[in-house]
Amino acid sequence: MPKTKGQKQAMIAGMEERLEKMQGAVFADFTGCDVHALEELRIAARQNGCEYLVVKKTLFNRAVTARNMPADAMRIDGALSVLFGFSDAVAPAKLAKTFAKAHDAFKVLGGFMREQGAMTAVDVAGVRTLGDLPSRNELIAKAVGSIAAPLRGLVGVLQGNHRNLVGVLAAIQRQRGGV
Repeated sequence: MPKTKGQKQAMIAGMEERLEKMQGAVFADFTGCDVHALEELRIAARQNGCEYLVVKKTLFNRAVTARNMPADAMRIDGALSVLFGFSDAVAPAKLAKTFAKAHDAFKVLGGFMREQGAMTAVDVAGVRTLGDLPSRNELIAKAVGSIAAPLRGLVGVLQGNHRNLVGVLAAIQRQRGGV
């Protein structure tokens, strides 16, 4: 049954809201994927702070145009689905890359990424590159480890002086016949 004009406007408004809140998005052609595989992708997306939607291209193009985003990236043939990432801009690219490896019919077409408040279009190669990046938590852990390493070394050096002093005093005490 065809959608009414009101239903279409509500769908556009919902997509505009997602586009406003997202940090990154990946577009894909899901033609040939079975329903069970796509449901697995939806579940994985929810677990990673993302949302997976199958969208009508015309309605999505209207939402993209209304948000003043680069609409030239939206010239897509075939069925369109979108992985929205709300907490991490790289998460949709990682999910899409993992899912595309397991399902040959799933074709990544491009995406958007928020950079310094503005949305930029990302091509297929860019999505692959983003998918190869470590997660945000991994990057934070590496940065903290890099910051903490010199401090740990300094603490070790400072403790070494105290240890050596205690060792020297113990050796002197043994030489003089103490316990």
